[in-house]
Amino acid sequence: MAQTTQLFTEFNKRLSKVCEAFADQVTSEDGPTEGEMAEHFKNFRAYIERETAPFWKEKKSYLDGQDGETYISELNLEEALDAFNEASMLIDDEATPYPLVERLKSFGEPACERLLNMVLDASWQPKEDEDENEFFVKFQPCVAAIRFFGTAQYEPAMEPVLTRFCSFSSTQEYIADSVKVMMLGLAEKSVPTLIDFLLNRSDEEITGPYEDMMIMLTQVGIKNQQNEIYQALRAAFRRMKAKVIAVICIGDYGDPRGIALLKGYLDRTVHTIDRETFYEALSAIRRMGGEINDIQDPFHDFTNKAGKKALDKK
Repeated sequence: MAQTTQLFTEFNKRLSKVCEAFADQVTSEDGPTEGEMAEHFKNFRAYIERETAPFWKEKKSYLDGQDGETYISELNLEEALDAFNEASMLIDDEATPYPLVERLKSFGEPACERLLNMVLDASWQPKEDEDENEFFVKFQPCVAAIRFFGTAQYEPAMEPVLTRFCSFSSTQEYIADSVKVMMLGLAEKSVPTLIDFLLNRSDEEITGPYEDMMIMLTQVGIKNQQNEIYQALRAAFRRMKAKVIAVICIGDYGDPRGIALLKGYLDRTVHTIDRETFYEALSAIRRMGGEINDIQDPFHDFTNKAGKKALDKK
């Protein structure tokens, strides 16, 4: 589709300029701190959508005088699916352009079923001799589709996508990110499924993709706190192999009951805990409103400047 190719290529150039302008807003003599960058990028998606929205209202000669939004709104299902795949490979962004998202949503179940079949039929890892960059490009339509399921609130995608995701001992970060976006989009609807995968389908020692389940459940739960989520995080904490991930999740979730949980863990592991997990636990306890002055420091860093600085950054 030559017209969509030109449309998405042109949009990508506009997008690039908008992204550069956003990045230029953060300036300091020594460069922005990690905290400044994190705070700034909280507004990234809203800024990009606001600044690129006028593009879709501009009339294009190669669209016979139509604007991009109108042109996309008139695509049939097959054309919209082809455009979706093309956009995912041409546009340097994680999000599908909103006019295309809205057009696909208008087709309802048939569009979602087609995209889900595409995702499940695809290989999720490069073949033995396949170039990783080539695989990355080829897999982009699947990444976009997984994200779309969250936007479209397509619940039937949860079970098969998570099953496939958890079938690997490890996964690519961009795939994990797309699954997280899907589950965050489904919000409260995702909670029972995430808890089931985290507690009932993982091995006794939680590792690999199931660690991502705990991160996803934490992020969903921050905006939808409920007792079932805390209890699931608490149970997973005890079974998590990489305790530092679990500690961060408990702190991020923010339930004050986590203070006693982490303090008890620190008491039991005072002679075996590693420095990173120890400091993350202190940070988590403080984020939940707890005191840390009564915690024994096995590394004797509290009077050491380097140790104090590490804690102050948390």
